[in-house]
Amino acid sequence: MLDASERAGKSRQLLIITHPSVQANAFANYLSDLLSVFVSVHNISKPLVQRLPRGTVILFDIAVSNKKLNGIWRDIIQSQIENPRLLIINTAQKYEIYEMAKWPALYGVFRHDDSQSRLIEGIKAVLLGEQTAELSVMHPAMYAVKHASGDAENIPLTERECEILNELRHGSTNMDIARALFISENTVRTHLYNVFRKLSVKNRTQAVSWVNENMRH
Repeated sequence: MLDASERAGKSRQLLIITHPSVQANAFANYLSDLLSVFVSVHNISKPLVQRLPRGTVILFDIAVSNKKLNGIWRDIIQSQIENPRLLIINTAQKYEIYEMAKWPALYGVFRHDDSQSRLIEGIKAVLLGEQTAELSVMHPAMYAVKHASGDAENIPLTERECEILNELRHGSTNMDIARALFISENTVRTHLYNVFRKLSVKNRTQAVSWVNENMRH
């Protein structure tokens, strides 16, 4: 029976987009040894000229980027990689959430002061493609919520948000929802952010639990 790192190594590869450095290369080697996956470092200032394998997991170091580079890399990730899985790392505490919603295939956001163990667990989950382990679009520490229970009548959900919640109940991915509702994945992510905020939940699993408890009919 394969363990998590062996299964990940057979199905995924990892690309770190950052400024090349001794530290970046050392981190890449560490991840490669730890997770048994192929890990490469790409210079954030240079375009990606070749298409990457389906399902490549990307660590994008936003601390060394800027608005122009962000826009360039959003386009590259969308056009050069089939079914990418993106993790943004080293965000500042006050990075705007609405900016995060622009990124394609965003599975997680990690702040510069997150622990290494949390980042590793997030990478493992995304490498394995476990739908139940998919991370929230936003890091829970980046926004404040009060975990108060309430019924559906007291929460102003739009018709579209209810449709998206219904899709979540059936285990749909962002791409599945986009296709079912004839909208873009970016629009799906924006709706998910609004839904999470309104329901005071942090991720898809908590949102589905809320639906099952409050919208059974």
